[in-house]
Amino acid sequence: MKKRNEVDINETWAIEELFESDEVFLDGIEDLKKMSDIFVKKYKECNASDQIYEALEAYSEIAALTDRLSTFASITTEVDTSNSSVMKRFANFANEMSKIDANLSFFESMLAKTDKSLLEETKTSYPEYKYYIDRVIDNSKYLLSDETEKVLANLIPTFDAPYKSYSDIRYADMDFEDFEYDGEEIVLNHNTFEEFLEADPRDDLRREAFKRYHDVLRKYQNSDASVYTTHVENEKRISDIRGYDTVFDYLLSRQDVDKEIYENHIDTIMEELAPHMRKYAGIIKGVYGLDEMTYADLKLAIDPEYEPEVTIDGAREYIIEGLSNLGEEYGQVLNRAFDERWIDYAQNIGKRTGAFASGPYGSHPFIMTTYNNKMSQVMTLAHELGHAGQYYYSNSNQNALNNDMSMYFVEAPSTANEITMERFLLNKASDDREKLWVLATMISKTYYHNFVTHFIEAAFQREVYRKVEAGESLSADDLNQIFTKKLEEFWGDSVKLVDGSELTWMRQPHYYMGLYPYTYQAGLTIGTVISDKIVNGSKKDVDTWIDVLKLGGSVGPIDLAKAAGVDMTNTKAISETVAFIGSLVDQIDELCQKLGMYK
Repeated sequence: MKKRNEVDINETWAIEELFESDEVFLDGIEDLKKMSDIFVKKYKECNASDQIYEALEAYSEIAALTDRLSTFASITTEVDTSNSSVMKRFANFANEMSKIDANLSFFESMLAKTDKSLLEETKTSYPEYKYYIDRVIDNSKYLLSDETEKVLANLIPTFDAPYKSYSDIRYADMDFEDFEYDGEEIVLNHNTFEEFLEADPRDDLRREAFKRYHDVLRKYQNSDASVYTTHVENEKRISDIRGYDTVFDYLLSRQDVDKEIYENHIDTIMEELAPHMRKYAGIIKGVYGLDEMTYADLKLAIDPEYEPEVTIDGAREYIIEGLSNLGEEYGQVLNRAFDERWIDYAQNIGKRTGAFASGPYGSHPFIMTTYNNKMSQVMTLAHELGHAGQYYYSNSNQNALNNDMSMYFVEAPSTANEITMERFLLNKASDDREKLWVLATMISKTYYHNFVTHFIEAAFQREVYRKVEAGESLSADDLNQIFTKKLEEFWGDSVKLVDGSELTWMRQPHYYMGLYPYTYQAGLTIGTVISDKIVNGSKKDVDTWIDVLKLGGSVGPIDLAKAAGVDMTNTKAISETVAFIGSLVDQIDELCQKLGMYK
């Protein structure tokens, strides 16, 4: 595998359009310091609605520059974790940012203490800041003294340190050994295992790779557990300091979601989805003629020999056509993403696994993925372009304080795109085998990842927080036992849990992002409904969806869903999505029987 400086520049993102050099980046930090100093002097008090508005506008400009600086500093570490200078740049930025945050920490506290009638007057006169002000008021009872808020802001790098430590352990310290299989040299690392080996149809190779990969993870389980539990305990301490009833209330307040909704998500999916996925595991077992279905076999494709290969140019053609129902302007955004190097496709040493998108305010979005020329990657690209499209519309229509939508809703635009692409390919399928491939991809690529992988993470995470909330200290053994229990609950006796299964919690960074895992099910539920509207609905349905994307974070996530036509205050939409997943599994079973694929 190539080093970062050896890959084709056309396979990398145009990060220089954010900041063309370290010098320009450092100048940006100095500008931010000056802006914050001026802000502190000018807006220590606000005694009129016009003055509050002026302060919010200035604060928004600070947020915009902060967003660009933060994005540049952070995402450049993700494409090359082996680059020490990039890692130092991020650490230095985090340190400088903590000082700036401390300098500005007075503002929301000052707003919260402002006479409520004046805030109401500001909301009426300047409705673009209504939701922001409402959130300040809602959170005001959890604010501490100005001095304490300043101390906490200064400690942000310390609170963020666990995620950096996790990344260092995973990408810098873990050392995998290549091995030989049937005369072939097998390269083993995070990318090759998760992109290729985990789904290799050769049973002995796949299971040997699973064993070797997790043997390496096991060597780091204690340090990883220490880092993770420190992170969780920090969150618990902050929730206590601020006066929240529980750590769940603290974390969910950041999403603007009620605890009941969170609990109902997890409970409903455990009860209703598990039977469908156990049937799916049985299908894999039958298609491959396995003596036993193990945890190391769950990522197998139903018909791996069929999956076509597709170049980046071919993927672009599929995506432009498949998402054409979203309108001409949306198509222009997609074309810009390819033409203007918004996307980083490269495979290089030190690049993190998975894919993500980032949308810094005042810039075009950035997408990171690792393209492997498989048709399933078209769906990954469509997914990340869904994020990019949302960032584009939000940034174009909202100020910097309102551009970020809640984590609860953020996966809806991406999964809506992903499912729309799959529906497009399903409608184009020319025979049963092609139809089977698309249906199987919908389960293995989209719903498995978001409704199973992330769901089990969410169930595990909930149990961890419950124990920490109860005052328990957790070790690696405890985390392994919790994860094993959740796997057993979900899969029952349909899947044998082999050594290494319990270490799956070590493979995701989502645990360092608050209560993120469960939100995938929310996003995919909304995305499933929206995709149906995009493919089978009217132009009005599509226009309504684009209008929702333009709202960004100017309203709460439940209201965003409502505006899109989805009620997330109850479990009806989730149950309907789970039933849809079940119907896909049933169709896969029927086609496997029809095509004589069971052994």
